Amino acid sequence: MRFTFRKTALAFSALTILASGAAVAEEATFSAAQKDAMGAIIKDYLMENPNVIFEAIEAGRAKQEEEARKNAEVKIDENIAYLTRAEAPSIGNPEADVTVIEFFDYNCGYCKRALPDIQAVIKEDSNLRVVFKDMPILGPTSKTAALWALAAHKQGKYFDYHVALMEHKGPKEEAELEKLARNLGLDVEQMKKDIDSEELQKELDKVTEVGREIGVSGTPAFIVGKTFIPGYVGEDGLKSAINAEREKNK
Repeated sequence: MRFTFRKTALAFSALTILASGAAVAEEATFSAAQKDAMGAIIKDYLMENPNVIFEAIEAGRAKQEEEARKNAEVKIDENIAYLTRAEAPSIGNPEADVTVIEFFDYNCGYCKRALPDIQAVIKEDSNLRVVFKDMPILGPTSKTAALWALAAHKQGKYFDYHVALMEHKGPKEEAELEKLARNLGLDVEQMKKDIDSEELQKELDKVTEVGREIGVSGTPAFIVGKTFIPGYVGEDGLKSAINAEREKNK
C-alpha cells in the first residue's frame, strides 16, 4: 500500500501525540473509532517505513547517553576533590597537569588488560598522575583483595601490591593474599589489623557510592581530567583522551 500525503501527515501527527507524553494524551479526547483508525494508520506507516522505529530507538539511546554524560560531569565536579586527593593511591607526578582516575576490580579481566596500558602511559608521560579507585563489584574475593591493597597502601606499597594482585593467576584467598604481601616485605600482621578497621571499609563504600553516582556500572572505567570514559579503551585510547584533555586546557 502506498501512502498519500494525507495519511502520512496523519501518521506523523499520531506519532507526535504518542511521543509527547501523557499530558498531551490527556488533553486530546478520541472516540474508540478514532483510536482504532489512528492505530491502523500508525501500524501501516511503520510497516511501510520500519526505519522510523530504528531511528526512534537510536534517538532515544543518544538522548540517554547525553543525559548520562551531563550527569557524570556534574557528579565528577562535585567529587573531584575527593577523587584526586593527595593521599589517594596513585602513581606518577603529584603535580601533573592531567590526572587519570581508574575504577577497577581485581577479578575483572579487562582491568588486568588495562594495567600494562597504564604502566606504558606513566612511563612515557612525566606530567601524568594515575589515581586508583578500588571498586569491588564482582564478588566477595574482590572486596577482600581490595582491602589488602588498601592495607598495603598504608605501608607505602600500594602499587607494588596492586601489580602483584593483577598479575596473580591463582585464587584470591587469604593465604594467597598474605603470601603476596610477605613477598613484598609488608608487615602482614599490621595489614590484618588495618583490613579489619572501619577506615578501610568506609573507603571502599565511599568509592562505590561515588562511582555509582558518576555512572560507573562496570569496570574498568576512567575519568581523564573531568571526562568520564566507561569501559576498556586500551593504551591508544588513554593517550588520545589525555591529549584531548591537554588541548582543552590550553
